[in-house]
Amino acid sequence: MVNWSPPFPVIGGIPLGAILSAGLVGIYGLLLGWRLRGPSTGPIAGVALYGGLGLLWQGLWGIAVWEGIPHLMRFTAWNLAGLLLSCLPFAAWLWIWPFLGRPLPGSAMVGMGMAAGIALIVATLPYRPETAKGLLAWWQAARWPGDPILASWGIREGLWGVGTAVGLGGLGWAYRHTTRPLHRNRLAYGLLGGLLITLGEGLAWTPRADWIALGWVIRAGGMGLVGALSRRSELPSLQRIGRRLLVFTFSWILQGGLIGGGLAGLRVLQEGRLEFIPAGVELLLTGLVGAWMTMVIGWPLHQWLRRRLMPSVEDPAALVRRYAQSISNLLDVQRVAQVAFAVLQEAFGLRQGLLLLFEDQPGGGVEARAIVGLGEAPSEPGRFALDSPILRAWQEGHPLTQYQIDFGAAFQSASPEERRWLQSLGVELFIPIRSQALLLGCLALGARGGVAAYSPADVDLLASVAEQTAAVLQNIRLVEDLRRLNVRLAELNEDLARTARRLEKLDRAKTHFIEIASHELRTPLTHIRGYADLLAETLGEQREADGTMERILQGLRRSALRLEEIVSAMLDISQIDAEALSIYPISIQIPTLIRMAVEPLEGAIAERRQNLIIEPLEDLPVIHGDLTRLVQALRHIVQNAIKFTPDGGTITIRARSVPPEEAGGSAYVEIAVQDTGIGIDPEDQVLIFEKFYRVGPIELHSTGSVKFKGAGPGLGLPIARGIIEAHGGRIWVESPGYDETRCPGSTFYIWLPVISRPEGSRVGEE
Repeated sequence: MVNWSPPFPVIGGIPLGAILSAGLVGIYGLLLGWRLRGPSTGPIAGVALYGGLGLLWQGLWGIAVWEGIPHLMRFTAWNLAGLLLSCLPFAAWLWIWPFLGRPLPGSAMVGMGMAAGIALIVATLPYRPETAKGLLAWWQAARWPGDPILASWGIREGLWGVGTAVGLGGLGWAYRHTTRPLHRNRLAYGLLGGLLITLGEGLAWTPRADWIALGWVIRAGGMGLVGALSRRSELPSLQRIGRRLLVFTFSWILQGGLIGGGLAGLRVLQEGRLEFIPAGVELLLTGLVGAWMTMVIGWPLHQWLRRRLMPSVEDPAALVRRYAQSISNLLDVQRVAQVAFAVLQEAFGLRQGLLLLFEDQPGGGVEARAIVGLGEAPSEPGRFALDSPILRAWQEGHPLTQYQIDFGAAFQSASPEERRWLQSLGVELFIPIRSQALLLGCLALGARGGVAAYSPADVDLLASVAEQTAAVLQNIRLVEDLRRLNVRLAELNEDLARTARRLEKLDRAKTHFIEIASHELRTPLTHIRGYADLLAETLGEQREADGTMERILQGLRRSALRLEEIVSAMLDISQIDAEALSIYPISIQIPTLIRMAVEPLEGAIAERRQNLIIEPLEDLPVIHGDLTRLVQALRHIVQNAIKFTPDGGTITIRARSVPPEEAGGSAYVEIAVQDTGIGIDPEDQVLIFEKFYRVGPIELHSTGSVKFKGAGPGLGLPIARGIIEAHGGRIWVESPGYDETRCPGSTFYIWLPVISRPEGSRVGEE
């Protein structure tokens, strides 16, 4: 049998290896609890399983090296530790493949099962040497030791080597083919952790106790690094750290060489020609020469190395100024994207750049449209939910990297569709574009030239660039809104014009119909009145005793007269609408006009027991107008007052001369008709002059012209307005409001110019 348990130093009766193993078990336990607790940024289940197996492996090693434990128990612990060590690389696949963002292939599952089976079979060989006799010949032919313990140990080493090579190979392949800097940095940490674990486990296979202990410690460091990957998304850039160390190392080596060369040169000069230089002066000259060479050669060389290995934007202010000047006058989004990323490409060496524009959707959510500046973009827009953590971060003004979206714990609740669409863009950094806390879009930038990550200074610079872009996009949106509004207004104007032409045709057709109908109705009405008069004369000669036929004839006359009035009103309103109302002016005295308008209504006023008051009409100028038409207009006004004034009410008519300064430079005569009626609601005081408009319920329609609240056809006031306006005057009404209880009354005002239109003029003529 071989010496399977290398001796460890003993401290206080306990082997140092056991103490170290117990300490590492505690560390593994803390790491495992830390991984399982809190949010995860990676495949925590696989890491937890791998860490648990590693904890068990380390504990078995502690038992195996403790000489105070029975020999068989130690041997079994050592044998099981070898079994676990051979299977650990295959267990690592459970976190390596998800860590790479790929599902574990079926072939890997088969390989893991076969490796576990072989390792388990081999682990039983040391207990049953006779079982291995058949294999000894093959082992010896292959120059393997004939001892079953060493043979099983060698087979397990081979399994471990295969599993480790596959795992590290996958990490190395992914690192080689990943172009996103932050994702590459994460893979670098995983590869570094895997290499440390591999080194530690490799040392654990050796027969030397000191190497085994060193391997345990190295493996624990690797496990800690791997565990950190499953808990932290923000990792320092290994590339940046390495380049910074490289810059300073080369810089100090070169500067040290320069200073050393200067010292050597001074020493040569001193030994050869300048023996008389005192030691103090020599030291001073040495310092001056070293400082001069550092300033002239060393520092410029340091800056050159820094620019080569750690590129940055040399003049951020100039870049922002040039960027603003390039896009400030652009009004096309596609052109803005092209010009903007052309400037940014020169500064950062971009190969991919997109302008994302956000628009709210009617059904909820936000749609993102990608405008190509550099490279390519998906044709389909992306959609974000209103509660998306990614959208919320942009709305708050936080720049995001694709790495943060993929691995940040705060963004793991985002929908898979959102994450897939963002990954399809192939960009590295998203800078939100906001205007007054309103999210307009994002600058989506690919990786920097040289596969370098964006520094915090770069992000701040790009945030300033985004502010300039926000102003331009806001202007573009305003211009687009204005264009859409102009198009909409043009469409509305065209619709209004078509509607106006249609209404004009309909109104003209209606006016023609009313005019034709009025003419058609006048002929039979004239015949009815004529025959009624003839029948009355005939009956008058016969002298009917009871007067029945006479009452029938009077009713027939009143109905025919009322119908003729309505037909005449319809004809008048059609002429007013067609601007064809003939006006024949003559000189008119205001008292004569009022008297002729009121006299035919005295019977109705007496019937309603109303009081008519005509105030003194003195010193009124003579006006020029069509007496018949003005009498008709004033009579309609007085009829309206009679109709809406309760029985026993008062109607007052007064007139006055309106001076030119009150009427805008022209002289007018004002006629006011005031009543103590039920009043007119302010909302109706303009509408009552529109044709066919009637105040009150339609049920109150009456053929009577002066019945209380009797609603006629709604033509009297429109005819009055048409006649008065045809004379160059105006008419309006004033009333506190409608109230049948208090009867606030109404006052109709008529202004007629002292000098009216020339004789023979018509409505609408100047």
